[in-house]
Amino acid sequence: AQSPLPPPISFDSDWHASSISLSRDGRTATCITSDGRGTAFSSVGFTKGVHYWEVKLEQADIGSVFIGVAEKPNASSTGGASSIGYDSQPRLSRWHGWGFVNFRATYTAGAERVYGAHCHAGDTVGVLLDCDAGRISFFFDGVKYGEHIMNDLGGAFENVSPFGFNADGCGSGGAGQGAPSGIEGGRGGRYPANGAVRPRALWPVVGLRNPGDRVTMSGKWMSGLGVDGACVLRNALAVDEILSMYGEKTTAKEPIVSHPTDCIPEWFIRESHIEYERWRSGRWLRSVTRGSGPHQLASFGLDSDIDTSPLACASACASLGLKRALLSGDRVFVKRSAGRMLELSEEATVLGSCQGRLFYRIVLQKSEGGSLTEGGGRAWFWDESEVVDGGLQLIGEGRGLDVELPLLNRFRCVSPGGLKIVYVGGAVVRSDLEIFDGSANIGTIPHGTVIPQRDVLERRVNSCGVVRYRISYDAVGEGWISSRIRGGKEEAIVEPVLLDDGPEEEDRHDALYFDCAEDAAKHWFSEYSQRKRTQEYKKESHPEPTYSKEDLSIKDPMEFENLLKLGVFSGMSQLESDSFLAKILGTISDFSPIGDAVDCPFSDISSAITFAMTNRNSKDYHAADLSGTSRASQAAAAQFSSLPVLIPETKALLARMAMLRALNRRARLALPWLSVRPAQEGSAVLGGLCGFGASMERAGRSRNAAMTEWVQAPSIATRLRRCRRVLFTSVKKFFLESVVDCTTTPTPLSHDEYELPREVRTVRVNRLKARRAMAANDSLSKKKHSVFSQLQREMRGWSGAALRRGHVAKGHGGQKRAFKVKLVGEGVNDYSGPYREVFTDAIREVTELDGNDSGALGVLELCPNSAAGIGEDRSLLIFASDDRNTQNDASTLSDAMEGDELKIRKWFSSLIGERQESVREIEDSLFFLGRLSGTACRHGIPVDLPLPLRMVWSSIAEDNVNDRDILKEIDTLAYNQNKEKFLSGKDLPCHLLEAQQRRLNSFTEGLGGVLPAEIFPLMTGAELQDIMCGNPDIDVDLLNSVVEYDGYDKDDKVILYFWDVLREMTVDERKLFLQFVWARSRLPVRVSDFDTPFTIQRDMKSANGEEDSALPRASTCFFSLALPEYKTKELLKSKLLFAIENVTTMESDYVTNDAEVGEGWRGL
Repeated sequence: AQSPLPPPISFDSDWHASSISLSRDGRTATCITSDGRGTAFSSVGFTKGVHYWEVKLEQADIGSVFIGVAEKPNASSTGGASSIGYDSQPRLSRWHGWGFVNFRATYTAGAERVYGAHCHAGDTVGVLLDCDAGRISFFFDGVKYGEHIMNDLGGAFENVSPFGFNADGCGSGGAGQGAPSGIEGGRGGRYPANGAVRPRALWPVVGLRNPGDRVTMSGKWMSGLGVDGACVLRNALAVDEILSMYGEKTTAKEPIVSHPTDCIPEWFIRESHIEYERWRSGRWLRSVTRGSGPHQLASFGLDSDIDTSPLACASACASLGLKRALLSGDRVFVKRSAGRMLELSEEATVLGSCQGRLFYRIVLQKSEGGSLTEGGGRAWFWDESEVVDGGLQLIGEGRGLDVELPLLNRFRCVSPGGLKIVYVGGAVVRSDLEIFDGSANIGTIPHGTVIPQRDVLERRVNSCGVVRYRISYDAVGEGWISSRIRGGKEEAIVEPVLLDDGPEEEDRHDALYFDCAEDAAKHWFSEYSQRKRTQEYKKESHPEPTYSKEDLSIKDPMEFENLLKLGVFSGMSQLESDSFLAKILGTISDFSPIGDAVDCPFSDISSAITFAMTNRNSKDYHAADLSGTSRASQAAAAQFSSLPVLIPETKALLARMAMLRALNRRARLALPWLSVRPAQEGSAVLGGLCGFGASMERAGRSRNAAMTEWVQAPSIATRLRRCRRVLFTSVKKFFLESVVDCTTTPTPLSHDEYELPREVRTVRVNRLKARRAMAANDSLSKKKHSVFSQLQREMRGWSGAALRRGHVAKGHGGQKRAFKVKLVGEGVNDYSGPYREVFTDAIREVTELDGNDSGALGVLELCPNSAAGIGEDRSLLIFASDDRNTQNDASTLSDAMEGDELKIRKWFSSLIGERQESVREIEDSLFFLGRLSGTACRHGIPVDLPLPLRMVWSSIAEDNVNDRDILKEIDTLAYNQNKEKFLSGKDLPCHLLEAQQRRLNSFTEGLGGVLPAEIFPLMTGAELQDIMCGNPDIDVDLLNSVVEYDGYDKDDKVILYFWDVLREMTVDERKLFLQFVWARSRLPVRVSDFDTPFTIQRDMKSANGEEDSALPRASTCFFSLALPEYKTKELLKSKLLFAIENVTTMESDYVTNDAEVGEGWRGL
């Protein structure tokens, strides 16, 4: 993070085709003749590590620019000459290596493949080379139809590793997303290695074909050494060593042998102490960048540790020539990007400094292209050309306290006599720093003119590497002139004038100038610190209520080790105590914008813990007014209030939490290399978890606690499962998302980038007919015409691979999809809203009840507790059962069984019995329900499935569950009748549970065909339920935290009315509202899970005095609500409720023809 800034990449003057001319600084290549496809090599090559650089297209015809990497041709292949000069390189007249052509294609060895996006003059292409993984991918930063688009284009080539094998089958999917193999050309895409390993040095290259084509190597690039295999292995073994300290057990009835706290490895204590001090300082922020790559965990990208301290930020701002320092957390309008003015300004948050560069993250775009979800939301940094002329504008009051930042000498004219125009044609004055069509020519300064130093206002280097001066000249006013001619011989336009050669310049002592950014930052920091102290002194005269501010610093590892011992809750084992702390950390971080317990700020955690500790013993805690307290603090206090044991001191808890952060930081990178399934599973010799091998354990989908005599051999997998609650939910979810991403079925792109590929099939759904059928009393009609049944018929022959697609179409808001939806009789195009809508409609139909409180489609039904109106949760549904087959033939033998026979029979119960046709129909529907739910989860659509936690989600996650808890959850009466027998440990056959277990097998089989069910045992049942189903309650405060306003302010009356009305709605009404604006019925669990903000726009169509008669309108594709400016709260409530309760179709994109309307409304 504090290493020096790497010099910009330049072209090698000895390695370029004769048709290409290089600029004086070596950063720009220009095609000057049409002698074939010329190639220019850079002066830097790579043999290992991860590297990212950017190339700007200044002038380019379609299909005439090639950007990529290549090996340098051998000297012997160029005619045997030993020289590497111009005349000895005829082979450079063709494109070498692997790269991207700006005609939306990859190119290697004469083979092209559709890939990426069309690139034009002014656009920027980023190249990510992962030498160790052998992967090349590209990033696009450009403008299309006036919108700023930033997209990670995904894997372009695989198996280009200098030291790797080209295994048969690689490159056909996985993290490469169908990228061709880089070995022996790219036509076939699959070539076996046959044991050949060939080291390579890969060099950035650019190929140009047409005269006039010009590209420039940007000064923005990053490089890292990467991580070798030995380091990965050591990390995996270290994670296993840490987990081993929590003890072992070999049988179900044997208690866990917990090691004492002094068994923590010494190296891990030191590492945890470093983690604690780093965390407490609040200085460092880890963030993904453009160089992190398209597939997290598939390779080690260029994530950055960003320094958020004011001094580091000020130093980075000084190197940009800013007049005011931007500190971490400041929000700015961005009006320039990559050498062009943006038509629609963007909002960004300043992150901090890394390698002397100021990093930021775009948080809001006023476009509908979905760039933030496709790579545009990653951290990146500004250069000096992007901050001039109002390129950055601070939003609100900055954290730099308006302290002026001294200017560096390189941003001003240092020659005392000013500048003299030496070019015979004079100096052309343009209106902008950049030289493009939008930069107006405002005049010319004649040859021989001397511009005094006071009239040379600023010196900058633009995005193309040209030195430009902002001057003031009476005849033309203010404008920009260049130091040299662009192209050709690059003759000088201006030259500095010594004092003796020009008019005498008056002394300038009114401002401070520095040569070094660090010196300027130190001068700024002294003034900033003084103002900061003054501000804090004023606050002390009006103190706010705070809790105890104890010293939380830990001086050395020995003190830290003692605190680790004190941080275990009394009466709990290390595993139980740390599991509770991990849950607390996750709960608090859920309310943080970051949403990750590994990176959640220390201040957020410590303040919440301090509040919870202070209020835990308060008798009136539950009745206290907590309106002024953060939601994170309230959630932490609620967790601690339910704990009956003595709680350690705050510092000891925070030390223990730092240890958990250190563990999870390692585990995040180790999980892809660790087995989740124990080695003995699947073996009849070792017996699996419960003695019968993996297949039977899979059939049961739960662990039978009664099987106590079978040995479970210790392994990494068993320790991972046992310690699953010590791993943060965010870490496990990140691992699941990475596996889901890498197992996505590759989808070849269409030749038209705005058309869906033919592999993305169209599914026709008649919602008009489905709604009439669901409103009728005919059960057969419901099962035939419902949206769920229509989808099931359309996808009957589809494989799981078809549903594992994750294609993201242009302009679809970043929504992943496996198919396209055609809503019959509705005038709407599927830009993602209809896609989400069919999932919501299908799940709603499955959970809908008929007049007899039975499942409308016969897939789910009320559990006995819900039907009888008893129990804790009366809204649960269970899998439908067939009354004619409540008992299978084998159940009649249970009375004659005892001991092990009964246990074995119980374990195999879900596989015993005759399969009747009515049962097969239910199981087929449940199989498809699992597929549908898994597809929705892959594509970020929570499903509203109120299934029992223990019976379904904990069983799928193979968490510790038993029949007693499951029966109590769904049938309290049956549990109470057999409570004494359960407590005595006797196994009782329960036909309800046996039937549900068999249905669960079908549901899980469908789910496992779309999602990687093998890693579900890392989750708890509650975590898996949150991932699949989202937040069952529509949290208005959560929705308010991600809202953006367009045409309104948050304090406008109509906005205040809106949030009041939303809070007054019932849960069902809120679900209808969410479906109205987003085509889904559940929110994500935390702020960080939102892919797009909720936008409330002023309804301009009703702005002509007809606000009170207009209805709200919504765009489900882009999560936006057009809200008229209603005069009263009551009017807003009535209009909004009418809209969400009566909307039946989507009619906004085109006028539906009569034939399609007739098909949609045709009678049943």
